[in-house]
Amino acid sequence: MSGHLVVVGTGPAGIRAVEAARAAGHTGPVTVLGAEPHTPYDRPPLSKTVLGQNTDGQLPALREDEALAALGAQIRGGAAATGLDPAGRTVATTAGPVAYDALVIATGARARTLDGFTPAAGALTLRGYDDALALRAMLATARQLVVLGSGFIGSEVASAARDRGIAVTIVEADPAPLARIAGPAAGAALTAVHTGAGVPVRCGVRAVAPVLTAGRVGAVGLADGTELPADAVFVGVGAVPETGWLTAGDGAALELDPTGAITVDTALASSAPGVFAAGDAATVDGAPGGHWTAAVEQGRVAGTNAARLLAGGAEAPERFGGVPFAWSTWHGRRIQLIGDTTRGREVDDGEGLITRMVGDKVVGAIGIDRPREIIKIRRQLARDTAPAPAR
Repeated sequence: MSGHLVVVGTGPAGIRAVEAARAAGHTGPVTVLGAEPHTPYDRPPLSKTVLGQNTDGQLPALREDEALAALGAQIRGGAAATGLDPAGRTVATTAGPVAYDALVIATGARARTLDGFTPAAGALTLRGYDDALALRAMLATARQLVVLGSGFIGSEVASAARDRGIAVTIVEADPAPLARIAGPAAGAALTAVHTGAGVPVRCGVRAVAPVLTAGRVGAVGLADGTELPADAVFVGVGAVPETGWLTAGDGAALELDPTGAITVDTALASSAPGVFAAGDAATVDGAPGGHWTAAVEQGRVAGTNAARLLAGGAEAPERFGGVPFAWSTWHGRRIQLIGDTTRGREVDDGEGLITRMVGDKVVGAIGIDRPREIIKIRRQLARDTAPAPAR
């Protein structure tokens, strides 16, 4: 197979796309473009091992050097994408234009920010390795940390800080942690994970502004008029797709959804011929890219289909499916989500497993230190959602 495959993004979805393209038989040139100067690295460890007090904070390499070299790809760090010309099949970058025959976009997402909560004032976010190093340095001296947001990233940072002996308070605008994807019973159980580790969770209230002392955070003002003492703040209020570069010029180069994610079908194909997208930068048939496992699988599907396109498109495209799955670790407790955790009624067994039931069927679950049960549910959901065999 010939033709130039270009992948924008050096994270798990991007590198998996390259591996899948090679596995599908693509022997032509491959170029991987990354905005950061670092070699490809894994993101989940950023809020875990990189922030750990007893770790060296080294870059969590995504693949060994030998494995990357075996791909035969040109990996160009520091070449951020700045525009796309689908008609001319060219990606504009800070290092010059790059022509492609097939393109996979896996640029991920960037952290949301809040007005007034800036790094200069002592409020940090976390998305990349450099962010993690800055946060690690902040935690080395912090005594009172306020975490804005009780999602996965906020909860993981709160856990890392508490392990260091830092006094931590979480502020959450929603009624409970993960309230948008978890019901009241799960929210109460997740809140108890934090409070059991000595981390108060202030839910249902917004942070409105930092209270500065000599230009640095001294407290966090809340919408109810109270102030929380703090010498450090972490903002973990979600992320937005890293697709702003696609809107440079007269309009969007690809069809984007209201969140800014690239709209793709289950073959990960975008609105432009030869362009695929995967991970947090994409929304698949209206569903957001999701967590690490979804991003990796989408990268595989996108890379496989890009290779088949370059080979002439004779084979039917791969399709993305599977059961949604995410995991995290809070204060040494394993948190796992499987399936649809928003639909049906909650059933709480009182021991850390909250299932979602539609009729007599389990459609999803949240587990706290219940990995065996989650595995069983995952297998069952996989069987329930498997396509019927061809007749």
